Amino acid sequence: MRPFTITALALALAPLLLAADDKAQEFFEMRIRPVLAKNCFACHTGSKMGGLEMLSRETLLKGGKSGPAIVPGDPDHSLILDALRQQHDLKMPPQGRLKDDEIEQIASWIKSGAVWPASTTTIVPAKTAGYVVTPEQRAFWSFQPIRKPEPPKNTAPTPIDRFIQAKLAEKGLTSVGPADKRSLLRRATYDLTGLPPTPEEIDAFLSDKSPAAFEKVIDRLLASPRYGERWGRHWLDVARYSDDKLDPTGETPHPNAFRYRDWVIQAFNQDMPFDLFVKAQIAGDLLPEPAKTAAGLGLYALSPEFQDDRVDVTTRGFLGLTVACAQCHNHKFDPIPQTDYYALLGIFNNTKMNEYPLAPAAVVDEYKAKKKKADGQRKAFDEYVRAQASQLAQILASRTADYLMAVRKDNLEDREKNAAEAGLDLETLNRWIAYLRKPAKEHPYLKPWFDLIVANKPETEARKAAEEFQTLVLAAFTEKKSIDEQNLIRLGGSMERRDLSNANLLSLERDKYFLWRDLFEEKKGILTYGENGIARFLQGEFKTYLATMRQNFNQWTKEIPEQYPFLQIISNVEKPHPQKLFIRGDRNNLGEEIPPRFVTILSAGPPKPFTKGTGRLELAGAIASPENPLTARVMVNRIWQQHFGTGLVRTTSNFGQLGERPSHPELLDYLAARFIENKWSVKQMHREIMLSAAYQLSTENAAKAFTVDPENRLLWRANRKRLDAEELRDSLLFVSGQLEQKPGGKPEPLTVENHKRTVYGFVSRKELDPLLALFDFPNPNATSEERVVTTVPLQGLFFLNSPLMMSQAEALAGRVAAANDAASIDKTYHLLFGRAPTQKEVEMGLAFLKAGKEKPWAKYLQVLLSSNEFIFVG
Repeated sequence: MRPFTITALALALAPLLLAADDKAQEFFEMRIRPVLAKNCFACHTGSKMGGLEMLSRETLLKGGKSGPAIVPGDPDHSLILDALRQQHDLKMPPQGRLKDDEIEQIASWIKSGAVWPASTTTIVPAKTAGYVVTPEQRAFWSFQPIRKPEPPKNTAPTPIDRFIQAKLAEKGLTSVGPADKRSLLRRATYDLTGLPPTPEEIDAFLSDKSPAAFEKVIDRLLASPRYGERWGRHWLDVARYSDDKLDPTGETPHPNAFRYRDWVIQAFNQDMPFDLFVKAQIAGDLLPEPAKTAAGLGLYALSPEFQDDRVDVTTRGFLGLTVACAQCHNHKFDPIPQTDYYALLGIFNNTKMNEYPLAPAAVVDEYKAKKKKADGQRKAFDEYVRAQASQLAQILASRTADYLMAVRKDNLEDREKNAAEAGLDLETLNRWIAYLRKPAKEHPYLKPWFDLIVANKPETEARKAAEEFQTLVLAAFTEKKSIDEQNLIRLGGSMERRDLSNANLLSLERDKYFLWRDLFEEKKGILTYGENGIARFLQGEFKTYLATMRQNFNQWTKEIPEQYPFLQIISNVEKPHPQKLFIRGDRNNLGEEIPPRFVTILSAGPPKPFTKGTGRLELAGAIASPENPLTARVMVNRIWQQHFGTGLVRTTSNFGQLGERPSHPELLDYLAARFIENKWSVKQMHREIMLSAAYQLSTENAAKAFTVDPENRLLWRANRKRLDAEELRDSLLFVSGQLEQKPGGKPEPLTVENHKRTVYGFVSRKELDPLLALFDFPNPNATSEERVVTTVPLQGLFFLNSPLMMSQAEALAGRVAAANDAASIDKTYHLLFGRAPTQKEVEMGLAFLKAGKEKPWAKYLQVLLSSNEFIFVG
């Protein structure tokens, strides 16, 4: 056997390393640089506060007066993370703590090596009139108009194969032979439906000797409702679909998210022309038949709410361009000025969240009227509770010193008695005891008190310190009340997210805020009692009034009918506001006004501003235009990727300079042209690709071809693929006879009891289902171009110990029961693998069953369900 040298290893890994480096640069430009620009650059570029300059990786390594700012690969020993986490004396940025997800992204960036792309030009705020696309940039392959090249003249059976054969011939290679019919049927069935073929379907295909046998299979699979479930899920990866919001405090479901998911599935099943599919997701409410297209706006209405990613999902998903990398400066690699980003951002910033009712107007009006009454009663109730709670908090605050002294003397056995004798509320005393258990606070005001306690100073000194702290507490309460109420509400929300960018809120000193928050914040402050706790402090008419208001609210709430169904959409605001450029990505440093328009490089000449409304409908038309060189190429490449395991362009969401070049550029253009010719039919594109000889090749190896092209970029054989998370779960349920094929509807958690297809399961932005996460389901917080396949020990443990595996093995045991064990084994092999078992496999199975003691059949089937033959498709 030929030794695999270090040089050969380097050559084999080079494309992967390059791709990883590209992704790291992209991650920095999209996730890290905007956060630094917004929060750090003002103090650490020109002025170099603390001696730290943030111009490059090198300046961070050099650091400032405190030492190097980062230790690449080690975030926990990087000073910048210490400052951002605000766990020590150095706390940055001064205007308030960053959001948790921003801090974790910076930690991830440092851990992965802190890639900071080298700048080849000085970064200055972009000017609309000053940006010029050079002829060299415009000549880049993906910006060229789509043409339909003539297929090479050779003996290959289809135009697709002629392009592939020509490339192979250039390297002196030939393809391997065709796959056997069983393997081909299994491949096609999984590709189009995500499920295995049944034994009956296998038998029918094997017995059909006609030249059109495989074509009939493709047509049957494309007509199946299972097709849309499979291919709709592919698009949902791109759309970063989920069923809930990204809420750090708990699960917050989108009640109607599933309607977008079901619309996508239905669009694929109906073979909606892809150009209409695109327009519906950008401007479905503005198209001629909004009842059929408005649901597509779930692409934006269901977006993550911790960041504005709508420009990113639009340009990556439809155009294969990373326009969001131009938030802070002109794109470093592609001809995308910063103004392009803000031209698109302005379109989306002039939209609002809305709903599209799916019920008669009378039903909608009744619901809204009754809910309005209930909400009004609730508001009055909440205001009354808030007012009473505020008064109570002030009363309790006026006795802060007494509570601190009671804590100092606390004896668990006599606590209730001591509280009563001192006239203190026992629950409030318990809250103070819990609060003072840990000396570390985010404000410094209790430090003198703790120092006295530790030093065991006399009671007079402790009383004096307690009274001084009480004075601070009352001042914090009064100062809080002097601020505009609406600002306070925003303050509470913003500080929870650690964002103090609102200038009106900076009048409150940070330390005083944390003191106020600990004691007085609604629902969390130790001196604050809400609707469930306030009643015991009220007497007479005050208590009666509270009970009456609660009763009225409950009564109105009962009268609210079930909410009507609706689509979650976006719509244009009534009065569009101009979008200004954020200099260096800082929304507080505004530049010139940027009118809505299309991307510069995709416009003929200087881009013309959109003039109709906010420009959203014009944007949809520009992206879905056959004149646009990217949309058809990008979608055709995504379809190819799912059939062959990798795209003709492997970076399916990046057709720019950092993306890979196409392995077969003429073939890609030919397919894109055919896509448009066939009225953007996705199903017709499936037919053309799957009827090619290249698609029908076997996965066998060829020594010469492997030496020349180990990655199979020239398509000399088929690529073997592992089942993804959905295919694996659905296949287990399918072969066991447990799969419910009822389409659509509200999502449910993927429990063992849930037997619907995985595409209908609940997808969470906050915490993925463990099965999905284990088998490489994409993060729904960002658009995903591919499933990264991993092989980790936990996957093996899933096959050994998962309740799903065990339950489906037991169900399968009942399904394959036959006259004897040998007959059952034969039935099992046909069901799982589409073939008869060999004699040796029968003998091994019988031996295993004979040796087994407890549930031997279930354990035997669990082994077969864990086999590579079941979980891989060749």
